[in-house]
Order: sequence, then structure tokens, then C-alpha cells
Amino acid sequence: MGRPKGYERESVARKAMKLFWRQGYHATSTKQLADQMGVNSYSLFAEFDSKQGLFEVALELYDEEIVGKHFRALEAPDAGMREIVELVHFFANTTGPGSDLGCMLTNVAAERGAEDPASRERVHAYVERIQGAIRGALRNAMKHGELRPEVSCDDQSRMLTATLIGIWVMKRARLPCELTVGAARAICTDLERLRR
Repeated sequence: MGRPKGYERESVARKAMKLFWRQGYHATSTKQLADQMGVNSYSLFAEFDSKQGLFEVALELYDEEIVGKHFRALEAPDAGMREIVELVHFFANTTGPGSDLGCMLTNVAAERGAEDPASRERVHAYVERIQGAIRGALRNAMKHGELRPEVSCDDQSRMLTATLIGIWVMKRARLPCELTVGAARAICTDLERLRR
């Protein structure tokens, strides 16, 4: 009979998520992961098979906890223009500890999207999730007579998704906050022009 584990899988995955989010996949060594979690490398591999396996569990946790929290209002069945505007302002104006990490999945897209099929698949699903939520909110707005009928909800959702990704990249690059705040103002001005 083996020794009982001295850690919880979810706790280890959460610590790994934070480390991968801060440093990226390539800059995070197995030793750093083991040290951060207070376990040995053998235990990590026994539980997660590999660094890649732990990374994928960390991404899943990020998707469930972080993405779910930030996009809950936008993904609600009755979401509309207000939820879009609030989300854009939130991401553009967020400052303080951790805000310079950007979005973990956007970071993964830049670092590993071209080389790792599992990362690419997860990033594609993430982008589709964001675009789908925005498109749904725009369609609700149109259904309630808030948007002009000629507005393309598909194209607007693509533009807003691309803009949010750009904001997260700027946050990660620690560019001046005026860039993201100004972008948010311009987006909201453009959205106002689309109203009936």
C-alpha cells in the first residue's frame, strides 16, 4: 500500500495555475512547480503524468474559476449592451497587483498557440466562448430594439473580442493604462453609434 498523499490535487493545480500565469509555460520549471507546491517532482508526475498534464489541468481551472467569474454576467441569457460596456470598462480600467498578468489564455495563445495543439484547441474554444457571449448580448440588444437592424452582430462580436484580447496583451506588456482606457472609451462611443 502506497503512502497517502500529503496534498490536495485542486490546491496543487491552483498554485500551478498562478505560477504558469505569472511566468508562462517555458519559463516555469518542474523544480519550481514542485518547490512552489511543497511536493517532490515524483509526486507531481505520479499525479499529473507530466508538466504538460499539470499545465492542462491549470488551464482548465483558470477557465472554470477566472473566466467563469469575469464572464458570468455577459453569458447570462438576458445580457445586453450594459453588460458589454461594463466588461470592456472593467478590463480596460483594472489596475493594481496582478492586473499586469493579462489573461492567462491570451498569454498561452502568444506563447504556445503555434506549437502545441492542446493549447491551440483550448485558445480557440476560449475565443469562441468570448465571441459567442458578446454576440448573444448584441442579439439580445437588437431583439429589444437597442441596436439598428443593419448592425452585424457577428462582425461586432469579432471586433470586440479582438479588442479585448488586445487589451489583455497591453496589460501583460505593462503599457500605459491610458492606452486601454482610451480604447475602452472609443469602443463605447462606437457602440453608442450603433444604437437606434
